[in-house]
This record gives sequence, structure tokens and C-alpha cells, in this order.
Amino acid sequence: MSIPKKAISAGGVIVRQENDKYFILLLRDVRFPDWYFAKGHVEQGETLEQAARREVAEEAGLHYFKIYSLLGSYERFVEKANENKIIHYFLMSPTQEEIPSELDNKNVEMKWFPLEELPVMYLPEQKDVVEKNLKKIKNSLNTNT
Repeated sequence: MSIPKKAISAGGVIVRQENDKYFILLLRDVRFPDWYFAKGHVEQGETLEQAARREVAEEAGLHYFKIYSLLGSYERFVEKANENKIIHYFLMSPTQEEIPSELDNKNVEMKWFPLEELPVMYLPEQKDVVEKNLKKIKNSLNTNT
């Protein structure tokens, strides 16, 4: 087996607040049952935040949101790509109501879930980043709205 490549990805944990309730935006390929956050590889010359914004725009069709903070970084080996990947997840919140722009992938479904009632997630780290940061997520949205 060859030496694994190194890869860096970034993505968004998109949360909105309605009164005292919090909702998180998740995506899913309709051909599979598991949900996920918009994320992807950091391109040459991009900062982590720029990559996270671009990935949310490309995968979720959303363009108007605020980045609050980094919620966590996770490292894992991706066997099929033979790469050691570090993924950085940023807390984001929409700054205005918007209808998502047309997505390239017609098989993607998006849905807002109650923050503390996550469905089955494709990547365990994504559920972990939310569970470990529940208080930080709520405090960030409460103090910065």
C-alpha cells in the first residue's frame, strides 16, 4: 500500500434559532438513509473559512450566513482515497431567509432538524461535533443575534 496523501476539508454546522428552539440543517443523498453537513476539500489558496463558505454554497445552495467559530477538527483515514483527512467544522447561522440556489446534485435533500434530535449521521464525527458543542452553539447564537 502506498503512503497516504494528506487532505484538508472544511464545512459548516448550520444552525438557526427560532424563539428558544434551535434547528440544524442537514443534507442527505436521497439514495441513502444517512444525513451529513456540507463540507469538502480546501482548494489551493483558500482559507479554512473560505472553503467552508464555498462548500455550503455548493452543497446546500446557501450564500447568506455568519461564521461564528470553529467547533472542532477531526482526523480520519479515508481508505478508498488513501488519504489522511483533517476536517474542520465551523458554526454558521443564516443571516437572512433564502431559498437555496439550484444545486448541481438533484439527489440532495435538505431538512432542518431540532438540534438535540439528530437523525442517523453518515460520519460519527459530525454527530460528535454537535453533541460536544451544544452549549457553545446555543450561547453563540444567543449572544450574537
